[in-house]
Amino acid sequence: MKNHNHILLSSQIVFIFSFMACSEPASEENTLNISIAPDDYPTLSFQDFTVEEMIRLETTEDNLMGMDLRVKFSENFIAVMDENKTNKLHLFDRKGSYLSAIAQVGEGLGTIRSLRDFEFGKGEEVLVLSPIADKANVYKISKDGNLSEAFELAYSANSFIRLEGGGFLFQGGYNLPFVTHRVIQTDAEGNIQHRYLENDYENVMLPMMERNFFPSDKGVFMLEIFNPNLYLYKADSLTQVLHADFGTYDLPSNFWEVDLMDSFGEINENGFATFKGVFQQGNLMVIDIAAQKGRSMSKHILFKKDQNIYKLKADRDDDMVFFYPIGINKKEQVLFLTYRSNLEKHAQEFPETFSLDGLPEGDFDYPVILHVALKERL
Repeated sequence: MKNHNHILLSSQIVFIFSFMACSEPASEENTLNISIAPDDYPTLSFQDFTVEEMIRLETTEDNLMGMDLRVKFSENFIAVMDENKTNKLHLFDRKGSYLSAIAQVGEGLGTIRSLRDFEFGKGEEVLVLSPIADKANVYKISKDGNLSEAFELAYSANSFIRLEGGGFLFQGGYNLPFVTHRVIQTDAEGNIQHRYLENDYENVMLPMMERNFFPSDKGVFMLEIFNPNLYLYKADSLTQVLHADFGTYDLPSNFWEVDLMDSFGEINENGFATFKGVFQQGNLMVIDIAAQKGRSMSKHILFKKDQNIYKLKADRDDDMVFFYPIGINKKEQVLFLTYRSNLEKHAQEFPETFSLDGLPEGDFDYPVILHVALKERL
């Protein structure tokens, strides 16, 4: 087996923001405060999980990908974008069989100029976000692969999400002068309806390759790099609902007063933490926090079940099986992305939790989506 060269998070310096709507301040009674201090929460181990299902993503030399994958689901499809190689989307069925590459970046007919994010639309067509300078285009790709422009947006967006009512949220980061507000809401045709989180950062910050929006049954969660707060969008309001104490990984007090290009080396050497994802379904919430110091990368993945919080600590070099949470299904099982080679190692060390059943060795290492349940005793 050719062990695919995984491109990891630390390689991403670009890794990874009408009328004013209500952007409500946080209050102590409705804001969850969390921490990544070592002893704040009970620690989980592999033995606290049960792997209920494994989905192999069929891999050939035409769709080799790394580990930093953005994965989204519809009723019948799985769409995957390699965040380190954003030149196309890969489409799979829900059993993991590879269907095709779509939304290819290029200059010719049937291509798009850039690819930053994607969503499933009505009828399971794929919507893709393609920003250029101070504008962004949203394209629609039908089931049979036909590409058409949905609308052009006068906003330099880096990520987006389709709302149940038919409109969208877009995130543009701290990219002045193109972005005066870090989040906007539009209608289905791209007309701006509301603006949130005024951008008052005056130094230079490059656009970030990050996923900002995460749907849940409570609304849409929004996160952004270098911000210890999480927000919830619901009923035209964007409200802070969580604050994280990153402890020794907090940003220095003067971070927002200096140019990012001057300060990134310092914070990388001293260490910093940032949200990577937040997933919620029913009584379970999963908060994915990455902590980086130099070339060292670890994860603090918090599981909030009812009123209890547990922590899973994962190291990039050793614990790559439960390192990349990508969602929660309706059964309140947590979805993790890993590779067969990682499972093979852990199946030897922890056979009571991990198995290679149904995961044959192939010509290439391949991604596997794990559906994982927390054991009932927790």
